[in-house]
Amino acid sequence: MTQKTAWFVLHRIREMLREKAPKMLGETKMVEVDEAYLGGREKNKHAKKRRSENGFTTNEGKPYKAKKVIVGLIERDGHVVLKHVPSADAKNMVSFIKNHVPANSTIYSDEAPVYKQLKKVYTHDSVKHALNIYVEGAVHTNTIENFWSVLKRGLYGIYHQVSDKHVSRYLDEYAARFNTRKLSSSDRFVNFLQESESVLNYNSLTKKQ
Repeated sequence: MTQKTAWFVLHRIREMLREKAPKMLGETKMVEVDEAYLGGREKNKHAKKRRSENGFTTNEGKPYKAKKVIVGLIERDGHVVLKHVPSADAKNMVSFIKNHVPANSTIYSDEAPVYKQLKKVYTHDSVKHALNIYVEGAVHTNTIENFWSVLKRGLYGIYHQVSDKHVSRYLDEYAARFNTRKLSSSDRFVNFLQESESVLNYNSLTKKQ
């Protein structure tokens, strides 16, 4: 098949992997929250393609664009939920957490200021990475950080880069891989087929935003 056909087929598979009704996290397990940033570093790009925050490239005329922000929630020995958000501020981050974690659950994060207001709703504690403290008893974010390592190795190693438009589908893929990790290959296959209700046509997939 052609590259275009293969690309279309893979996106239809990712649509099938998308969790239609993500479960609530933290009802019986501790939850970790963290954000990750996707996108190449400007210093690693060819000189003619580097972009300045206050300017443009000399050859492309494209403005500087910040890295993609991904917020993730993960249960210890449980599920992960991911979302691409416009920015790592309280409006985006905290609302996402409240949508997926019931009140009074236990949540651990790093010391980023955006998480401070979680104490109003959750049992919340943070680990102080700035002081080179990564584990304090049960307080750590190692689980979600390990997941970020797997996600980034997969995206950069296989796909190299993903667009803003399609990044959510790649997140669906890696969340599905993780959330079904305890199933056998045959059970995974049956589970994904049962969830294949959505329709994704080529025009909607390639339509410009």
